[in-house]
Amino acid sequence: MTDAMKQLRAADPVGRVDLDAVEPVAFATLREEIIMTGTQLDAAEAERTAAGAGPTRAGRKRLGRRGAIAVGLAAVLAGGGVAYAAIQAFVAQDAAGLSCMGTWDDSALEGQGIDAGGPWLTGDAVADCTTMLAEAGLPPVADPVVFEHDGWVYVTPADQAPDWIEPIDTAGGPAADAAVIELRQSLGDRVDGGNGACRTVDEAVAWAQSELDRLGIEDWRIETQGTNDSSRPCSGLSAEETGKVVVAADADPDDLYGVPELDPTVAALRAAAADECLTAEQMRAIVDEELGELGHHWPTTTVQDDAAECARVDMVVGGSVQVTVYGPGAAG
Repeated sequence: MTDAMKQLRAADPVGRVDLDAVEPVAFATLREEIIMTGTQLDAAEAERTAAGAGPTRAGRKRLGRRGAIAVGLAAVLAGGGVAYAAIQAFVAQDAAGLSCMGTWDDSALEGQGIDAGGPWLTGDAVADCTTMLAEAGLPPVADPVVFEHDGWVYVTPADQAPDWIEPIDTAGGPAADAAVIELRQSLGDRVDGGNGACRTVDEAVAWAQSELDRLGIEDWRIETQGTNDSSRPCSGLSAEETGKVVVAADADPDDLYGVPELDPTVAALRAAAADECLTAEQMRAIVDEELGELGHHWPTTTVQDDAAECARVDMVVGGSVQVTVYGPGAAG
């Protein structure tokens, strides 16, 4: 991912609708990348066709996926703001997310014509697609089959799927492990997770290890980048690559991610998590109330965890907002 793409992804258009957090040079680079991507790939495809080879599936895939990204980026550059939420799925971390199809269309392999899609919610592809389709006012996929292609997981009717697919389990896919999903959400959590407090690099390493231990994730390593100084007194954490948590010296997350529109919600969830021992249902009610007036956000998810004494909540802020509640059915 280019530096310009990283800057755009890091910007929070939910609160900065004019994307003023992105430097002007980033927009210039993005415009050039969008234009050159289409020009170069179209030219290459034309050469193959002229040579009699015909368009390849790989060629169509590259054109389609990058084209879909370009369309989303163009919308952001032209209009800014919440339009970025539309491309959040296209720049997600590995095993990028889900594409849900009630009726199969081959254009879905190019990131087009998808009925619903987005990031993993629970790790169960069929259940997550059912939730996303319901948000779009659509019924669940009938007789679903699940398969992976180019890092994405697709859910579509079994009798309509391409004949070359290799079906996988409903919770299959390289990033569908529920513990890994929770780890990534916890690392980006604004409430009390990785982005919820200012931790030095050493403190963040210890905290990340405690999360790996809590979630039973073994054989992952923690890599540090940079050292703390006056401009980077805190740290940022991520797990973009499976098997590795990166802890990097960074600015205070409240400075990086704090925005007026979301700060009251973050404060309310911090207070609820710290001051009360709630069931998952009780915490979910608070989350729903706090998100009630917010614009686009991914579906809120509740995961029952009866081993937990009290509910916990992860709120990840990026191109959109994703909230997950974990906890027992009754207060501990």
